[in-house]
Amino acid sequence: MKSQLKSPWILIVAMGLFCLITLSMQNPNSEKTQITIKSGQTGLMTQIIQNAIDSCAAKGGGVVIFPSGIYRTGGIELKSNVTLRLEKGTLIQGSDKYADYKNDALIYGKDLSNIAIQGEGTIDGVNCRNSDGEEGFRGPHCIRFVNCKHISLKDFTIKNSANWGLNMRYCSFGNVERVKIRAGHDGLHTRFCDNFTVSGCDFRTGDDAFAGNDNQNFSITDCRINSACNGIRMGCKNLRVERCEFWGPAQYIHKISKRKNMLCAFAHFSPDDENSKIVSGNWIIKDVTIDNVDFVYMYNFNNGLWQTGQPVSTVSFENVRAKVIGTAFYINGGNNKDFQLNIKNSSFSHRGGKYIEPPVFEDAKLGSAKFFDATNFKSIKFDHVTFDVASPDVVVNASNGELVHFKNLKITPDSTSNSFNYFNIKQIK
Repeated sequence: MKSQLKSPWILIVAMGLFCLITLSMQNPNSEKTQITIKSGQTGLMTQIIQNAIDSCAAKGGGVVIFPSGIYRTGGIELKSNVTLRLEKGTLIQGSDKYADYKNDALIYGKDLSNIAIQGEGTIDGVNCRNSDGEEGFRGPHCIRFVNCKHISLKDFTIKNSANWGLNMRYCSFGNVERVKIRAGHDGLHTRFCDNFTVSGCDFRTGDDAFAGNDNQNFSITDCRINSACNGIRMGCKNLRVERCEFWGPAQYIHKISKRKNMLCAFAHFSPDDENSKIVSGNWIIKDVTIDNVDFVYMYNFNNGLWQTGQPVSTVSFENVRAKVIGTAFYINGGNNKDFQLNIKNSSFSHRGGKYIEPPVFEDAKLGSAKFFDATNFKSIKFDHVTFDVASPDVVVNASNGELVHFKNLKITPDSTSNSFNYFNIKQIK
């Protein structure tokens, strides 16, 4: 009788072990391996930190823990299935010597999967200078991933990044939550990336808060965005931006121009020299507030700086409240006239004073300084839109388009016949 019971118990234990192994394989960053780094050591800890990451990866993955304290380091390389956990009070401080970095980054990863940096600590790029770097001073990026997938970045702060805070190239399935970026250059810069979600972040940058080209399937929600350049300057197919706040002037200066004014909330980005392939479009911008920026939306396909690689197809704004702005929309869609813009239940208020003639955006002279200016487009549709302007004279300027459709467009002060200027528009409704 005893021998008959022994077999079922062995089977149950075996099944339990199988389940544990299976769960571990499904979550390679599970805490089966934990390595804790000790702070307070003098000098750079680059090799100590790298040894911990390598050991964790060799054991199948796990977590490298940084308890509260200061950790000075040069460039380190992350490995697949490894999480860096930065506990509250942790400061990972980069070296101030560029020679202490490799791969042009403080934290680098290439061809990795299932990687994460999490926790309420801080990563400080210390504005490390490289006299041979971009613009004669830019140093390493804070975090740089190339051809990585299943990336999780949560809760930490980046400050004083010597170049871009988060540099992603050919990466997929990224999740960025509650990350703060202070000063430095671009915040999250993605090129040839897909399937990213960004939520609850607070980016206050000296250059573009979000930037990059040839991206697909991005969601940016519940973020605060402040920049001395542009808020979201991207080429992206399928972009959704919801419940975000954009405001200027910038908290941190743009280091080359010394400006603090915020240029655009949204700008197209598709550099011709990047061999761009993807037509940007299907942008849905909803429930957004914009305060004190020069332009709400900028698209200059004909001669814009870094905008001429691939065009834009469709962009929609809904329930947007913009105030203290210089120009609402500037659009030059190129000769193909494929661009379509829909604006619904939104209001745009001019900052007052004189219009700047002629306006310049990133060294490119624009066609006019009208509050809404569009040329070379397929359709522009207004549905319950208000323009509150300094003067009602030529508020909407449209040329070389297929369709302009008005449904309750209100201009204050009261519009006159001089508020609209049309040239070569096939149909006006």
